Amino acid sequence: MENRQKDSNYPLALKDNPADWGTQQVWRHFYRLACLFARSEDLDRSLNCFVDVFLIRGNEMHNPDKDWLDFFRRQFAIYLFGKKRISCSLSEGDMIHDFLKMEYEQIKKELSESEIPFKGECLAPWFASLELDFPWLVTESEPKWSVG
Repeated sequence: MENRQKDSNYPLALKDNPADWGTQQVWRHFYRLACLFARSEDLDRSLNCFVDVFLIRGNEMHNPDKDWLDFFRRQFAIYLFGKKRISCSLSEGDMIHDFLKMEYEQIKKELSESEIPFKGECLAPWFASLELDFPWLVTESEPKWSVG
């Protein structure tokens, strides 16, 4: 209860200069925002913040591989929606980040070895159509979808 009250009092804008922040302060700020947005049922902002948190934690916010960034953003959002709850612990997000990275590398390898020629600039719609086997822990008795 104390953590939830502390988070609900967390300001959306901080007085500190973000240019002076280290990476850890940045992802912590985005994580708190993601949780706040989820509680207020602002799905778009919450999803974007959660995605950014785990890209920052994985040192990949400025990764030059735009296919990877697009793949991660889409698949991480699919993961959160599939849980039927927009929330994610740090260890869970790190695990999903690593899982998605391994899946992406395997897919890229298979595409490069494929006899069917794939054009590199057309992969985003194809990535969006992929269905990965995420480790969701939702049972059939929990049909209600919730946020936060």
